[in-house]
Amino acid sequence: MSSREDIERTLRDAYAARQRGDLDALGGLFAPHARFQMAGSSASPIAALVEGAEQYRPLLAGMIKTFEVLDHKIVSMLIDGSKAAVQWRAKMRSAVTGETVETDLFDLIEMEDGRIKSFFEFCDTALAARMMKQ
Repeated sequence: MSSREDIERTLRDAYAARQRGDLDALGGLFAPHARFQMAGSSASPIAALVEGAEQYRPLLAGMIKTFEVLDHKIVSMLIDGSKAAVQWRAKMRSAVTGETVETDLFDLIEMEDGRIKSFFEFCDTALAARMMKQ
């Protein structure tokens, strides 16, 4: 099991890679069999559930391409064993519409052997969908 400090470092590295738009660095922090889920209604273009690198890498690439993360700030990070809960805030800029908004997100994460095994993100899916429309 990774220490609390190792988990925190991995998560901070993941958020930094996402903000930089570095898919290779971000993908390297996920286990090959990881599960990635965006909470939301099945009617939302944002909601997704994928498993394994062949599915989560394209999803992460699309998120990086569509939403630029600006002014990222971790509001709180709770770590208990191999699980973490992270509330974060950022300005997000849409590459589609150019709109910039400030929003809060919440992630539930499980680690395995120093890598992300499960990543479940909660965000304002209506806001994200609006930012994707021309």
